Amino acid sequence: MSNTGNDANAGTSQAQAWRTTARVSAAHFQPNDRVLLAGGQVFAGGIWLRGNSQGTPAQPIVFRSYGAGRATIQSDSSYGFYAHNAAGIELRQLNFVGAGRVHSRNSGVVFYLDSAHSNLPHLRFDSLDVSGYRNAGLSIGSWSGTSGYSDVRITNCQLHANGEAGLSSYAEYPLLGHHNWYVGNCSVYDNAGRADVTTTHTGNGIVLSGIDQALVEQCTAYHNGWLNANASGGPVGIWGWNCNRLIIQRCESHHNQSGTALDGGGFDLDGGCTNSILQYNYSHDNQGPGYLLAQFGGAPAMHDLTVRYNISQNDARGYSQGAIELYSSGSNGGIVRADIYNNSVLLDQPANGTAPKAVYVISGGITDVTLRNNILQTAAGLPVLVTSTTTGLRLEGNCYWTPNAALAINWQGALYTSLAAWRAGTGQETLGGTRRDTGICADPFLTATTAVGIVPMTNGLAGYVPRRPSVLMGAGLSLSAEFGIDPGTRDFFGNPAPAPGTAGNIGAAEAQTAVVSTTTRDTPTTAWFQVYPTVIRDEIRVVCEHSLPSSVSFQLFDMLGRECRTWSRPGTQLQDGGLALPVAGLALGHYVLRIQSESHSQRQSLVVAE
Repeated sequence: MSNTGNDANAGTSQAQAWRTTARVSAAHFQPNDRVLLAGGQVFAGGIWLRGNSQGTPAQPIVFRSYGAGRATIQSDSSYGFYAHNAAGIELRQLNFVGAGRVHSRNSGVVFYLDSAHSNLPHLRFDSLDVSGYRNAGLSIGSWSGTSGYSDVRITNCQLHANGEAGLSSYAEYPLLGHHNWYVGNCSVYDNAGRADVTTTHTGNGIVLSGIDQALVEQCTAYHNGWLNANASGGPVGIWGWNCNRLIIQRCESHHNQSGTALDGGGFDLDGGCTNSILQYNYSHDNQGPGYLLAQFGGAPAMHDLTVRYNISQNDARGYSQGAIELYSSGSNGGIVRADIYNNSVLLDQPANGTAPKAVYVISGGITDVTLRNNILQTAAGLPVLVTSTTTGLRLEGNCYWTPNAALAINWQGALYTSLAAWRAGTGQETLGGTRRDTGICADPFLTATTAVGIVPMTNGLAGYVPRRPSVLMGAGLSLSAEFGIDPGTRDFFGNPAPAPGTAGNIGAAEAQTAVVSTTTRDTPTTAWFQVYPTVIRDEIRVVCEHSLPSSVSFQLFDMLGRECRTWSRPGTQLQDGGLALPVAGLALGHYVLRIQSESHSQRQSLVVAE
């Protein structure tokens, strides 16, 4: 497609390009077809991909830009791209712009499935920018029993300035129609919510539902939700409900809001989530909870949840919510088996005079919920714990600290001002039938005073690591030996988790210093080298548009700082299509590529995924 094309052309080359989106919508595409839109040009009207256009995982139908820059689909009040009962589709390097969340009447990119007994594989959304739509920027849903999409990957996307959400998925409730999704390196922001909708939450960043097995990582959600008008519940930056095996990790969520008194938080595992994990995330300055577990009325069973090695600073800025918060309606057993451990919570007094809590258990309806090895630090007058129930809840091995003031603990209406008094009065922070005291009331010696900003695992977050003479080093309970809990492989910073049978630290850091930095003084303000893709499987491609007479070295490190690959190539090989570096055989996870020439140095975070 090109603005200088003609819809009467064959559409098989630049010289024979089509001109309009209407011509694309009228076409029937076959596996391995490519629809290329001229970069830097704007095309009016959305694209409707008919259900008779089907690709395959091996031969997908691909829509992407060509030439310099990205093509823009400007769809006014309609959708930007709509696909009905279609898969084997890839959308890459495209902008979709609606008429604005007030004037638009649709979502931006929509994939919808309603054919019976269908499992449609292979959807790819990479390097999309979607903005200005009333509903969601990217909406993927099904409504036909267990029908759904599988093998879905959403990477490197910017989803912003929409009404209801940046990214949203759904399936026929309460079924799990979708399988095996990945969301990585996406930013969702300025999704305001809708003041005209009062029956459901709006203004979410990323909200996933109806999926069995999903991974969300290295995503950022901020400034969402301020126009939500649902009094019964609000939006969250990154969350899921009615999902099984959902993992949200290494993400940042901050400055999210709710137009009402509930929610507006950072992260959430909500009604019907099972076997799901929040880990290695950074939440700060949200109106609502940093980390929420909530079982809404009528939700399917909710059980086996883990919240570990996360950081929360100055969350719960509005309506006296909790940095870590639990609510249960009791439906289908309520919240059953939730392990919350090795998180670090810091709370200062909000300027609005509300009273946030480090931990807030709003209701009963919980069974076998534990909090262990967490740092709970609050400013004077702010409670480290408020709970409305005394059953189904255990706290063991945590650090409680309020500088220059007594602790504030509200145990179902009973007030305690010291760890010792609370322990004696309730039997909490004891093991072995009260024969062994646990828990610490001591300064953790954290130097973080304000939230640092994006990207966990940089030296900028070192303020969340306890400094000597902190007593938290090695003071944690051994989760594996004492409770049979597998703490995973790493902490927030990428340091190894305690070996089986050994005790680690209290809080989100298992070492005195963060071991990995992805930004250094030699990182240029403007990238000299282009590295893609950032979510990799078999190879990395590096391109440099400038002539480099000297050789270039490449080093690939894992998150423990170990060198996994090294290459050296002549600088001239980086022009004219670039250089491919093989990475097959690497373990799944996060890596840092360091590129060094005689005059330039650059680092790039990468993810090896399936």
